[in-house]
Amino acid sequence: MVCEILFRMKRALCPALFLCLVALAAAQTADYPVFESDKLPSAEFKARRQKLMQQMGAGSIGVFFTNPEQVRNNDVDFQFRGDSDFLYLTGFEEPDAALVLIPGGTVLDGRRVDEVLFCNVTDQMSITWLGYRMGPANAMRLLGIGHAEQNTKFAAVLDQLTRGATKLFTTQAPTSSRGQSARMQTAFNTWRQGSGLQATNTEGLLARMREIKSAEEIKVLRHVVNASSKAHIEAMKATKPDMREYEVGAIVKYIFEVNGCEYTGYPPIVGSGPNSTILHYNTNRRLMKFGDIICMDTAGEYRGYSADITRSFPVNGRFSPEQKAIYEVVLAATDAGIAACKPGASRGAVTAAIDKVLTDGLMRLGVITEAGQLGTYYMHGWGHGIGLDVHDPWPTNTFQAGMAFTVEPGIYIKEGSPCDKKWWNIGVRIEDDILITATGAENLSANCPRTVAEIERTMALNSALTGG
Repeated sequence: MVCEILFRMKRALCPALFLCLVALAAAQTADYPVFESDKLPSAEFKARRQKLMQQMGAGSIGVFFTNPEQVRNNDVDFQFRGDSDFLYLTGFEEPDAALVLIPGGTVLDGRRVDEVLFCNVTDQMSITWLGYRMGPANAMRLLGIGHAEQNTKFAAVLDQLTRGATKLFTTQAPTSSRGQSARMQTAFNTWRQGSGLQATNTEGLLARMREIKSAEEIKVLRHVVNASSKAHIEAMKATKPDMREYEVGAIVKYIFEVNGCEYTGYPPIVGSGPNSTILHYNTNRRLMKFGDIICMDTAGEYRGYSADITRSFPVNGRFSPEQKAIYEVVLAATDAGIAACKPGASRGAVTAAIDKVLTDGLMRLGVITEAGQLGTYYMHGWGHGIGLDVHDPWPTNTFQAGMAFTVEPGIYIKEGSPCDKKWWNIGVRIEDDILITATGAENLSANCPRTVAEIERTMALNSALTGG
């Protein structure tokens, strides 16, 4: 749409006048409004970049790109969300951006720099058609970036910054096929081929850094987990037979947004009846019936950080005896898994605790007859890291204070399973967000109803959103 308007302007005006208007717009700048007061401090991003440069070492250079914008259809883009590693290092949330790190520093335009952010400029034309852009000057002022340049200078400045480099660090950036993002990546690939340097992927280094959450990150996680818990509670209160799954999905998305979340952490999973046994079902179109159970896995994203909570509850507000029996096995397994989470413990210890409770419980109910059959009804791992990605990096060895991850066992009994059919179409997952502390583990999502009694009591309450 913008390109078409500019094309018409160019045709309507003489070339000289058109170029003057464009130059005038480009030369103008505007103040960048800051609407939020609780974003991570710039000093934290600065410390992360410094720590990464220390690991990179002298003589190296790091080049990193954010995600490109992606076309949804025709001239409509998906809502932009930056690359998580790029956000971790910069806090910069706009597209068409790149970061260059130079441990030890180099001279650029007579000034010594060790980091340069490349981004779009801010001008009246962009404000009129696209919205506010931070621009280089505001990126330095607000984000604490040592030096920033407009992204059209990337190719020329990259050549200056990389002279004498003997090691290259980068991440695997998604390929961009258009715009300034594509031009920067093309310039970088051309330079890299000419340099002869082998690229070292920094994703492993950044993953180890991202495993441990800072105090500021934990504040953000607490907020997004609390907002997500509120959404689950409202969904429980509102759910009734003869609603569609997407109606419940709409409720949780509304609650996320009124609590400040910029996005959903992932598309809501609202699986009722037979859909409760599909792990990542998100079609959300089925008419929910009396007697169904819902497996609802949904959470918001706030300041880039995502929670991940799952609750399972009956559509009519009361668990059937069979639903209750399966639910209490899964709840006991979740509690056993959380109890095994503490500093120095391993992921394997949590696996063993959960598997034992699930196996013993299903054998007691007669769903399985031997331990080897557990995988028929429990086919996924018990958890994953949470943070800037809903599946964030998490420890390969032992737990340490500051690590945040989920504990989420489940049982999924599809119709036709080799057990009494009274168990069919029961899918139960209970997923909590856990923070490792100095002495143990804190369940950040503990205020979201977990027990049968808590869920039934919550579902008996009236919903302000549906009037029921």
